[in-house]
Amino acid sequence: MIREKIKSSVYNISLSTISHFVIDLYPAFIVGIIPLIAARFSLSIFQVSIMTAITLISNSLTQPLFGFFSDKNGMKNYMAYGVLSAAIFLSLTAVASNYYIILILLFLGNLGVSAFHPPSAAIGAEYRGKKKGFGISIISLGGNAGYAMGSLFFILIIDKIGINFSPLAMIPGIIIAILLLRLLSTYDSKKKLEKGTVQKSDHEKIKFQKAKLLHIFLVWVASFSRDVLWIGLLTFMPLYYSNLKINIINISIILLAFGLIGGIGGVFSSFFSDRLKRNVLIQIAYAVMVPLVFFIFKSNTPTSIGLFILSGFFMISTVPLCISMSHEIFPKRLSLASSLVMGASSGCAGIAIMFLGKLADKIGIEKTIYIILILPFIAITAMFFMPYAERKRAEK
Repeated sequence: MIREKIKSSVYNISLSTISHFVIDLYPAFIVGIIPLIAARFSLSIFQVSIMTAITLISNSLTQPLFGFFSDKNGMKNYMAYGVLSAAIFLSLTAVASNYYIILILLFLGNLGVSAFHPPSAAIGAEYRGKKKGFGISIISLGGNAGYAMGSLFFILIIDKIGINFSPLAMIPGIIIAILLLRLLSTYDSKKKLEKGTVQKSDHEKIKFQKAKLLHIFLVWVASFSRDVLWIGLLTFMPLYYSNLKINIINISIILLAFGLIGGIGGVFSSFFSDRLKRNVLIQIAYAVMVPLVFFIFKSNTPTSIGLFILSGFFMISTVPLCISMSHEIFPKRLSLASSLVMGASSGCAGIAIMFLGKLADKIGIEKTIYIILILPFIAITAMFFMPYAERKRAEK
């Protein structure tokens, strides 16, 4: 029985990792073709930021809703139809005839991305034991690799066979959607109460929920701070490097390296989380990340690219840490917990980027990124309160 359960867990995680890789190819498309679209429709930085904001509001801010329903109704359909929707709508973006149709396609396609992610992260929590969080980091690595390769994948299609053939990119997503429907084991993230669990009074339940809210809020602050900087870099750096006369394929390769090394960082952080507390690892990652980003704009082009790629290791390494922390807070609502630190934080970050894009039009990309660098210090401070929040939750 135990062997079968482990086999099923590994099987589900493997399938989820592959599907996570494929679905995250699609939202990355818009990152890779930002310079093309900006030139084609004569867009300002603010208009480019609106594309990023629409993407993130759709694929992130709606995640708690999808997380709630996937916990309630089962995960398979949300994952399968999420991939299908993302593949179809986002693959049509490059052939859209105007800017507003692009925004509509981005919104519809990214709803599929939103439906997929909470149950996918919840499946990662099946991998338990001493390496708790390892399953999440592996699935996260698949997603980061997909997102990293997404822009290059689409750019190569456009460059080699023409922009009119970019809808062919939907084929991998359609295949994965079919495989998920046919092969993914039925999985329900709800956990039954253990025997002997003492029922709490209404007053105790209210106190317990308040302690949980404090705990998850601190995790959300860490996630939001990272997401604003991460999304800001992915939105602004293609424009910045394009202004340095780096061609679009090389920019896609830079983004590929940034995402891949970030995914590797997630595996490393999960490994070391067995030895150091997660909040301490997050503080270390943010403390190293800030100077790396700061000197991107103070260095020559090769060094700037190297610092940008290296910052991805520390930035993205915190993703599985935050997800694991959320699962510990809400162990019976894994999809919902995942959505709070993936979706809600990214969605709010997307809204922030829209305003930061307007600011970048006025003061420039470099100064805007420096303003964003204030947020990691807020996150580091929030992590100092994590032991207090954990004690309060344990007391209740």
